Amino acid sequence: DDDDDDDGVPSYESLHKDLYAPVKVLFLDGVEQSSARGEAAYHEALVHPSMIAHSNPKRVAIIGGGEGATLREVLKHNTVEHVLMVEIDEELVEMCEEYLTEWSDCTDIVGSDADSCFDDSRASVEFEDAFKWFIDRFEDDGSSTEEKFDVIIMDALDPDRLVEIVGSLYKENTFINSLSNALTEEGVLVAQIGGSESISDPPDEMGPGEDTANMMEALQSVFESIHEYDEGHSDFGAPWTYLACFKDSKTRSSWYRNAAEIDIELHRRIAGTESGKPALLFFDAPMMITYQVPSRAKETSYCRKEAKPWECDEYYSGFRPEIANIPVSHVEARKSTSTGEYGDRGLFASQDIPKGSNLDMNGSVKAFHVLPSTWSVIEDLYYNKDDDGVDEGAFATEKLSGVVAFVPGFGYGAK
Repeated sequence: DDDDDDDGVPSYESLHKDLYAPVKVLFLDGVEQSSARGEAAYHEALVHPSMIAHSNPKRVAIIGGGEGATLREVLKHNTVEHVLMVEIDEELVEMCEEYLTEWSDCTDIVGSDADSCFDDSRASVEFEDAFKWFIDRFEDDGSSTEEKFDVIIMDALDPDRLVEIVGSLYKENTFINSLSNALTEEGVLVAQIGGSESISDPPDEMGPGEDTANMMEALQSVFESIHEYDEGHSDFGAPWTYLACFKDSKTRSSWYRNAAEIDIELHRRIAGTESGKPALLFFDAPMMITYQVPSRAKETSYCRKEAKPWECDEYYSGFRPEIANIPVSHVEARKSTSTGEYGDRGLFASQDIPKGSNLDMNGSVKAFHVLPSTWSVIEDLYYNKDDDGVDEGAFATEKLSGVVAFVPGFGYGAK
């Protein structure tokens, strides 16, 4: 057998044929859009972080995504009832269905009723300019009769300065406003915005990323918060950048769940496979943790703005010799002589402290953070009562009493 070595043992190549198969690559106007080696990482990073941040995404819109892979990933979520894909290039979709069938293959997804994701009963495709489609239907939030979406995924052209038609769309807010209007109150918008910044890049508004800066400014005017993250396995030769935009703080807080919570949500949400193989090839809880904060390159570039943001000095400057660093011995924890909700305890200066001083900077790294979900579990254990009002958790109550007294008393909550 040609697939066996001299000892009759199957060769590595025969056991891993996918690693040695010809690599399919999609180009549009000479620009690489995706490849067989990187499309799973790219599309999983685009879809799943924002989908699992939403508590129950039922209606999803995809802008672009002609290969069908974005649609494929969305259909892996068992909460989804309808996916609308708005793609301007019908010829591209037909070509991908014929030559890139792996991108839109739904045969292995439990719950899909079609071989091609384009034919899944939950999916519909409209061949139209997506920018015009959203502006026509959602420019005026109050007058639209269209049902809104829980998640909108922009898998279209990134705001590259070399693409004039794309750049013009980000110079005013009409399109961005229509996307916000098309989302439910807990809605999430996610978009890919091109190659990631390097540590030596200028800020977007001072370099070639002017259209990206315009887009960010428009997004900041209508969304509660915006999060930027990178994925480096998309086979583009460099990491790729994505934006997740949240309309409310509840969905935003889900972005920061811990690894255990994310694992549970993925297990609950993602449909299984007919083959028994993993449904996701790259995305998992540890990967999501890396998406929760921007790259150091982005932070560095951001702090190079001509008008330096105040938070760059506050958070990224390290120990500054011109600012006094007060040791913890200069404060004491004691009861207050004041009255009110927090009048019984607090931290007080035991001697004069100059205004604007840092407090125990080198000791602050020892601080701890309690996630809201973790604190909820602690409270449930501490206040555990059965239906008759009998305390069934006396042991837990005793052990947790110090934590329950300390954290609210000396800690602070962050939105």
